Amino acid sequence: MRLWLRRREARELAFDAAVSVASPAEWREAVADPALVSSVLWPETPRFRPEGSDYLRKSHPHERGYRDDPGVNASYAVACDRLAARLAKELAGARVLAYAPLRGAFPIWRALRRRLPGLTLTPYFPVTSSFVFYPEAYGIRNRQGRPASGRFANRLELARLRPLLAGFDALLYLEEIVSGGMLKGHLRDMLDLKIDRDIPIFAAGLADARGERSAISRRAVDAMVADGRVRRFLWEGCDTLITEDQRFLLGVHYADYALGPHAVPMLDETLDFYPERGVFDQAVMGA
Repeated sequence: MRLWLRRREARELAFDAAVSVASPAEWREAVADPALVSSVLWPETPRFRPEGSDYLRKSHPHERGYRDDPGVNASYAVACDRLAARLAKELAGARVLAYAPLRGAFPIWRALRRRLPGLTLTPYFPVTSSFVFYPEAYGIRNRQGRPASGRFANRLELARLRPLLAGFDALLYLEEIVSGGMLKGHLRDMLDLKIDRDIPIFAAGLADARGERSAISRRAVDAMVADGRVRRFLWEGCDTLITEDQRFLLGVHYADYALGPHAVPMLDETLDFYPERGVFDQAVMGA
């Protein structure tokens, strides 16, 4: 499979090196590098199934006892329709860098790109999950001096991208919004790093429970818009953000949380995505 490796100084947008790996052992050896910010393993053929202590354990309520719900899917799809219509107006004619965290916003990106054929969108998939940690031996510390998680990787990913922002007219940060804490935190990282001085920042996402759970965080983001540092914040609510932490629908997870922000595809015993992802995709993506 194809492995994208990213280091702190970017050579290219999506990755700094791309290598082929043929087994879990080869993958693990390739990502065991303290110079890496993150990596993404893509399910190109020939495939193998990733292995690790955290790969298969069902840990989120959306995963345990999951049943496809056409009503939930329809609500998600309608929210994507509405958000896409608004983005089409806001970003018409712009060269847009779509910053979509892989473990959260990937299905939102996949749904929106089909609905925005007229926009010039270039995706970037940072790996930013707060529950994965760089190995302590690597000496990668957060701002408090503690071993850094994927949450801190957001700052490293943004710093990596900064020299390449001149090729774009707008940065579109896409996110799933549950409590809104990650949305708010990632935007604060962008403002702390003064990314807004290099490129206009647009934030957009889908909100769980039609926004009822995220009102406080959304007000904080609205304040960033009011002071002029975030250009626009667009969101649409859905009944249930069913893809939240649902690795079998996302199609993306981690083999081992202690290895750092290294994303792998979520494959079943046949080396394909899980069947529920196909059903969800058909309902929401039309694919």
